[in-house]
Amino acid sequence: MKRLIMALALWLPLSAAAEMEVLDRIVAVINDGVIMESELQERVEDITVQLRAEGQRPPEPSILREQVLERMITEEVQLQQARRAGIRVDDSSLNQTLSGIARQNGMTLDQFAKAVRRDGMRWGSFREEIRREMKMAQLQQRAVGQRVRVTEREVERFLQSEAGQSMFEAEYRLAHILIGLPDGASPDQVEQARTKAEHIVNQVELGVSFRELAVEHSDGQEALQGGDLGWRQPAQLPSLFADAVREMEPGDVSEPLRAANGYHLLLMLDRAGGDQRMIEQRRVRHVLVEPGPLRSPEEAEAAARSLHERTLQGEDFAELAREYSDDPGSARKGGDLGWVGRGEMVPEFEQVMFETDAGEISEVFGTEYGWHFVLVEDVRTADKSEEFRRMRARNALQQRRFEEELQQWVREIRSEAYVDKRL
Repeated sequence: MKRLIMALALWLPLSAAAEMEVLDRIVAVINDGVIMESELQERVEDITVQLRAEGQRPPEPSILREQVLERMITEEVQLQQARRAGIRVDDSSLNQTLSGIARQNGMTLDQFAKAVRRDGMRWGSFREEIRREMKMAQLQQRAVGQRVRVTEREVERFLQSEAGQSMFEAEYRLAHILIGLPDGASPDQVEQARTKAEHIVNQVELGVSFRELAVEHSDGQEALQGGDLGWRQPAQLPSLFADAVREMEPGDVSEPLRAANGYHLLLMLDRAGGDQRMIEQRRVRHVLVEPGPLRSPEEAEAAARSLHERTLQGEDFAELAREYSDDPGSARKGGDLGWVGRGEMVPEFEQVMFETDAGEISEVFGTEYGWHFVLVEDVRTADKSEEFRRMRARNALQQRRFEEELQQWVREIRSEAYVDKRL
């Protein structure tokens, strides 16, 4: 009997253990954080869906799991640093970023969410992935951005280099219709050809397809291709064409262009490059309220809205900016950012700035840096060709340096972290 009781005592724990199911397990320890098997599996599944949606064949499952785990480890190291730095992304900021992504895809936020689900991805997982990316972007800008310095001499050398000059070569994608004339055409034949060309221009302006008109009427060699000339640089075009297209924008149709062989019509399908820039600018002041270790995102938003209300009640915008704005570069100048054009600010800031009329103060809005509101003092159109060239060159150099420094920084913090992989 005693032996039977001991046997049962030994058997019961083993039997209970056999019936237990391991629901989750740790696959990696990173400093004081962990990555669970369920988290890894969910990320693998989402990435597999993305790859297939892009027409790519996913790697072997074991290889993909290893690659995804390594990415998650690198992310976790950065996210831990972001937490220590007080970087947070609240739901309001996240929704604003997601709405921006949706707008870029021509959708509302609800439509975008449905599209993500339709592609087989989890909307909740997608939201958290964007939140992680926003946190890491803020951290990277703080940690790596200060390492990047580009001098005026480096900008000048880059502009003189072959790579720099190639950035500003204009290219045009054109479609073409020729209404041909015979050699020694009579005045009546010239008039008929001109009238026909003008009629075609009118039809295009009424919405008739240029391609269809080219197939039907053009005497050019590319007529059966809808008149498509492909991409051409000005040097590759007849001088008559090159002069005409310089001021054209995509969608524009030229007036009939008279040449020895007839009348030509050009449709600008697309254009790229070039350094002539007449741009709209706004003279802007702003106030920034940053969240941080001593101020939560919600508290930062509340503080920004309080300051915003004070400006609407008539308090001096510049004085409030000097005293309360967390942007040190502009605060000492009363929040003055000077004349600002497109491409110089983060998308959320730019959108609000260009939606605000001269003399008006915007609503409070969020970016990755915190909560802002802006005063648009004036609006102008200016020829900024030289400034544009230098800005493009500087941005290209800064982006190149940033990517180089970012890779080095990621390697540094990864090597300094304690990582125990248990895959």
